[in-house]
Amino acid sequence: MVELATARRISSKTVKDIITTVLTRGVTLFGGFLISVLLARFLGAEGRGVVTVIFLVPTLMFTIAELGVRQATAYFVGQKAHEFTDIIKTTYLIWIVMSIISLLIVSGYYGLFYYGKYSGTLLLIALLSVPFTLFTRYTNGILQGKDRIGNINNLELWNTGLNITFVVVLVGLLRLDILGATLVNFLLALMIAVQSYLMVRKLAPFQIGYIKGLPVQFIKKGIAYALALFVLQLNYRINIMMLEQFSDVRSIGIFTVGTVLAELIWQLPAAVGMVLFAKSANSKTEQEAINRAAKLLRMLLPVALAVCVFIALFSSVIVNILYGKEFADAAQVIRLLLPGIFIMFFFKVLNADLAGRGKPLFALAAYILPLILNVVLNFIFIPLYNINGTAMASSISYVIGGLLFLVIYSRNTGVKIKDLLIMKRSDLKR
Repeated sequence: MVELATARRISSKTVKDIITTVLTRGVTLFGGFLISVLLARFLGAEGRGVVTVIFLVPTLMFTIAELGVRQATAYFVGQKAHEFTDIIKTTYLIWIVMSIISLLIVSGYYGLFYYGKYSGTLLLIALLSVPFTLFTRYTNGILQGKDRIGNINNLELWNTGLNITFVVVLVGLLRLDILGATLVNFLLALMIAVQSYLMVRKLAPFQIGYIKGLPVQFIKKGIAYALALFVLQLNYRINIMMLEQFSDVRSIGIFTVGTVLAELIWQLPAAVGMVLFAKSANSKTEQEAINRAAKLLRMLLPVALAVCVFIALFSSVIVNILYGKEFADAAQVIRLLLPGIFIMFFFKVLNADLAGRGKPLFALAAYILPLILNVVLNFIFIPLYNINGTAMASSISYVIGGLLFLVIYSRNTGVKIKDLLIMKRSDLKR
């Protein structure tokens, strides 16, 4: 009876966390739409493209510089593998070291490839946002490991509210254009880092220290997460890097609007995945985690399909109303991306379970081939079809990667594919 009561409490907590997280993502989804529309209206296609390119390298750098420490921290905290204060000290120590390394690498890249092409002021502002963004990512691992989903949701809400405010004031009212949009990213990174620090400080004071052997354990555990995330991020962003070489910033701006609108659909599995990672990291048995992940995927897929069909039918109307005729070509980009966006739901949900249980390398195995294919197809399609070509390449890559991961997860867990995809009557019961 005690075990049953505990299971019910865990189930209730999981449902509550998912509901609050989905509601939070609903707010951020609306906020993301609004921010995307405002930036498109204020900056135009070319300005939007410039801001995207400037922050592309830092975005990829974050994935490498994390070293998977966020996930490793969550795993170690959830499993109580080390003293909590030792985990805190090690997390902050690695953050400082990786911030310095990241600043050197990003500034070197800017100097080699962007010097004279983009404003030095813009590049400096983008560079200074790096350590603050890294800090938030590292501390999120602490909050996730402690199952503080509410804190993470609050950070999301803060981020959305501040983002809208800064865009309206700096880009809209003060008319700082690209400079204003770049400042928005820096101020967001700074403010959210401060807020995340205040949340973590309630759990433990800010401490930096070297605990013999612990940084190596973090990196050993985290490097697999880092490699998997880097391959995934590169798969998402390689098209923009290649568009910069084969096309122009205006096309990048239009493509960015298309991807933002399409990828906002991923807010739903991202919300579920964040909760699922924390729950899997704290699960007492693997079977408990597997059953939870399978049920959530089965319940999400019908919703995802309905949303994708709706957006496919009305993408032209949505783009014209929200962004204007200058971005009309983004509607086709959205339609081309949607098949891949839908299939990626398989990965977004199921990978959160495996990653939470300390098994990130399955994601790496599933996405090496799609990444290579994405690059090859971009070389072929961009000269022929410009932004539609890179959208096709991305969608094909997402479909293959999602299906590969579904097969890998099924074989690893012993759950049949149909049991992962087809909803059961029992799924509707708590």
